[in-house]
Formats: sequence, structure tokens, C-alpha cells
Amino acid sequence: MNPDTVYRSILDRMPQLVLAASVVSSPDGGIHDFRITYVNKAWETLTGSLTATVENKLFSETVYANSGIAWVDAAGRLFSGKTDVHSVQFSELLEKWLDFRFTLLDEQTLMVTIDDVTEARQAETRLKEQNLRLSALSAELAESKKNLKVKLERIENLNSNLEQMAFFDRLTGLPNRLRFTAVLTAQIEEARRKGERVALAILDVDNLKTLNDSLGHEAGDAVLAQMGARLKAYECDTILASRFGGDEFLIIFREFEHEAEMLHVINAIREDLEKNYSWEDAPLHSSVSTGAAIFPDDADTLENLLKYADIAMTDAKRRGKNTLSLFHSVMQENLMNRLKMESRMTDTLEKGLFQVFFQPQVDSITGDLKGFEALVRWFDTELGYISPDRFIPLAEESKIIIALGDWILDTVCRILASWRSELGFTGTVSVNISPVQLKCRDFTEKLKRTLDKYGIDPGAIEIEITEGILIDNFDQVIEILNVIKKMGMRISLDDFGTGYSSLSYLQFIPLDTLKIDKSFIANITRDGRIEYEITNAIVTLVNKLGLNTIAEGVETKEQMDVIRAINCRTVQGFYTGKPAPAIECERLIRSGGYSGVPR
Repeated sequence: MNPDTVYRSILDRMPQLVLAASVVSSPDGGIHDFRITYVNKAWETLTGSLTATVENKLFSETVYANSGIAWVDAAGRLFSGKTDVHSVQFSELLEKWLDFRFTLLDEQTLMVTIDDVTEARQAETRLKEQNLRLSALSAELAESKKNLKVKLERIENLNSNLEQMAFFDRLTGLPNRLRFTAVLTAQIEEARRKGERVALAILDVDNLKTLNDSLGHEAGDAVLAQMGARLKAYECDTILASRFGGDEFLIIFREFEHEAEMLHVINAIREDLEKNYSWEDAPLHSSVSTGAAIFPDDADTLENLLKYADIAMTDAKRRGKNTLSLFHSVMQENLMNRLKMESRMTDTLEKGLFQVFFQPQVDSITGDLKGFEALVRWFDTELGYISPDRFIPLAEESKIIIALGDWILDTVCRILASWRSELGFTGTVSVNISPVQLKCRDFTEKLKRTLDKYGIDPGAIEIEITEGILIDNFDQVIEILNVIKKMGMRISLDDFGTGYSSLSYLQFIPLDTLKIDKSFIANITRDGRIEYEITNAIVTLVNKLGLNTIAEGVETKEQMDVIRAINCRTVQGFYTGKPAPAIECERLIRSGGYSGVPR
């Protein structure tokens, strides 16, 4: 067999495309193109066309028409001495990636071996793309890890903030009610196991409402924050302070043998809290009323310990504020009695069973009836007669006094309207107004509605206040009294000389009447006559101010003689008439007074 035939047969069986091409020179002697002189059978597999269709054709017309420059470059390198040139190119005609290996057969002929590396190239591309994706994912993962770290830090900070918000008071930084209750519960259980004692003190800020009302809540908050800082200074393993809410602080004391140890610390805290506070460069004063109870001496449960400490604190407030009370079982009994009285009072008010009595106010010289003071009385079917000194303070603490005061005012106006229309009564009736009632936002509106309801001339009603009403919010009280005065009503000041007011206050209060307290009248005839001099001076000054003066508690002829002598023209007391129901007072109204003042 011809060797060429054998060689061609071998080439035709090769999977690679083998191609021989001769150089086509350009006019200047350079390489212009290549003419294909031979292709093996792999051509048909690669291109889908017969080998005969390509032989003797220019290369630029077939496989690599758009990349002739690369072929020229490969030929140039071969002719310059390279024995083998390798190149991978994409055939747009075949849409395949081809691996070309160029070999120089002679000075004019190239042999090119072509492999279809499309799948390998695609695999390589996929691998590169995958590597790029992996790199991107890796970078994203690193960024995510970084972001996750930041988020975890934020979550930790948020958790810390949430814990702070959940368990600690925002204003003072002290443990709040939730945190404190949990700690106190645990410490009570531990004390129960070990046979130890735990004391609980409740500190109630005495004048926080006054600070808030007069200077604003920022001032009150400043005091609370500074109180919290002072309490923190006492915290240790055996002492924990808390702001329980509002104006209350609670303190736990543990591991003390004697009450004196615990009381010593409480009193030190109280003294510290009495020191001035600063707000806007101005000193503010405050104090606390403190109640304390001990586990297990007073209470064996958390609930009772809190309750009894609160009862003791309430007792401290009732005894004048800025004091300390230790719980005693008598306090519990007193509280139950107060609760019972409060319940009975509410029931009595709802049923309209209170009574209004009237005590006459009489001209000390002529005996003419000038008016009455309305006084509330309570006769309870179960508790019997209850003195106003007992139930009025309770009514004020429980705010029942607001509804009770409204009822009294309505009852007085109803009776006064009847007296004026049926009996021709022209005098005045004074009505005691509680500080709690006076400071209600709608007090003056309700007062006007009641007067209008019964057609009462405002001048027939005298609003009677006590000196104690001037203690808190003096400016607010004066403003309310001025409104009442503009409505046409009269205003009287009761118990003058026994409390907080002074003569200098009289220029600010829109008064019509000043009532001298019965404590001066009781001793006005005794040896030494200090009360006489004081009373005489008051009457003289008040008369010069153009105000009416009433002497309260006149019970004897001797007292009446002195009252006349110092020119006090109006008296009120048992000597001229005891408090009586409206129906009994009608006889006095019909007569116009006493035919003659008893002498």
C-alpha cells in the first residue's frame, strides 16, 4: 500500500481535525492567506460539511475567516524559528472554541491540528464563574459576618437597654418595682430558711405634689433624681434602695441583729434626704415620711410586709410628716376602723343621711340675728354620733369631702332659698370649704351653678376657710378667692391666730370677716389677760381694715362682757345659741333674733 495512503488513513481516524495549508503570498512578499491542501475526516464531524468542499479553498473563506491575523502571526513565529505554536480561539462561524496547534512542514506549508475544546472551555468558564461567585459569596459572607457582629453588638446593647428599662427606674437609676419585688421575694425566702430578719422601709416624699404644682414637674423630677443619688450611696450587700413609683422609695435592710441598727441607718437616710436640693441654681427643700415593718416579726409574707410598712408610713404622714413610724398591730386596727368609717361615710352620703345644723351669729349689742354658720353633723345608726373632728379629716384624705362639700352647699342653698322666700330672711349663711374642695378645678363653676339653681343672691353666702388652706399654693388659693369675691360672695377666715397666717397676709386675702378662734375667747377673762390684749389688738386692727369680726366659742356672760368691751360686734357660741336643725332655726328667724342678748 502506498505510504501516503496509509498516512492519510491514520489521519482520518484521528479525533482531532488535521489540516494542511500552503502560504498565499501578498504582492510585497508577505503572508496574505492560506490555501487548504488537506483536511481529515474530523472536518466533517466538526463542521458538518464534506472535506471535498474545503480542499484547495482559502482559509479565510472557511474555518477562521474572522481571525486570519492570528494565523498570519502563528505562521510568522513558525517561519522565525518556532517549532510549535499553540493558540485557542473562538470560531464565530462554527460557534465553537478551538485549540489550534501550528507546525511547519516546509517553507511554504503549515500543518494545523484543531481540537474542539468548547466543552472544556465552557467548563473552565463555569469554573471561573463559580469561583467568582464563591469569591463574591466569600466577600458577602465576610461582610455578613461583620454586619452580624455589629448587629449582635446592637442586640446586646438593646438587651442591656431593655433590661435597664424593664428593671430600673429611668429617672433615678434605682431598681424599679418589678426588680425590687423580685429581690425582696428572694431575700424573704432566704431569711425564712436561715431564720434571719428582713426590714422594709417605705419613704414617701412629703411635698412632691406641691413642688410639681408650684414649680413644674421638672423641679419635682430634679428632687427625685437627687434623692435617688443620695440613696445609692447607702447601697451595700445588706441594703438595697428602690424607687417604687411616683413619690415612694423603698429600702430593704438585711442581716441586722437589733432594730436600733436598722433605725440608725433609716434616720441617717432621713436626715440626708432633708438637706436642700438644687434646681436652676435655687435651693429646694423636701422631706420624707417613713414607715417600716419587719419580717417575720410583723409579717410573714411579702404582701403583708409591704402592706404593714405602708400602714406605718401612712401613720407617719398623719402624725405630721417628716417622721418615722414602726408598724404596730394597733395601726392595723386603726386602719380597719378608718376603712369602716370611710365605707359608712360613703353610704351615708349616697343615702343623703348627713344633716346640716345652723349656729346663729348674733349682734353682741342688740341681739339681732345677723346670720348662721352651717355645720355638718353625722348620726350613724351603727357608730352613733361621730364628731366632725373625726370624720372631716378622713373625708379630706379619702377625697369624699368633695362630694360631701357639694352636698352641704346644695343643702344650704336649698334651705336658704326657702328661708328667704317664706320667712324673709336677709342674713348670711357661712359655709365651711375644705382646702381639698376649694382647689378642685371646677369648684367655682359648681358654686355658681348651685347658686343659680336656687336663685340665691351671692351676697347671702359667706365662704369660710381656715388658716391651713394658705399653707400650700398661696398664690393659687388667692386667685380662687378673688374669683369667688368677684362673683359677689363674702369670704371669712376661721380660727385666726392659731395657725399659719399672720396679719401681713390680710392685705392679700379678699376678706369680709375674720373669726377669732375660741381658744382666745376661752381664756379672755382669766388673770393676766394676755388673751384679752391679743384679742383686743386683733379686733382694733380688723375694725380699722373695715372687716367684720366674729368671736367664736362665747359660752359665758363674762366672756360676752369682754367681747362687748373691745367692740367686737358679732358673737357665735353656746351663750347665744347652739347648732340646731333648720326647722328649729326658723323660730329664731321669725323673731328676728333675741329680744335681748342675755346679760
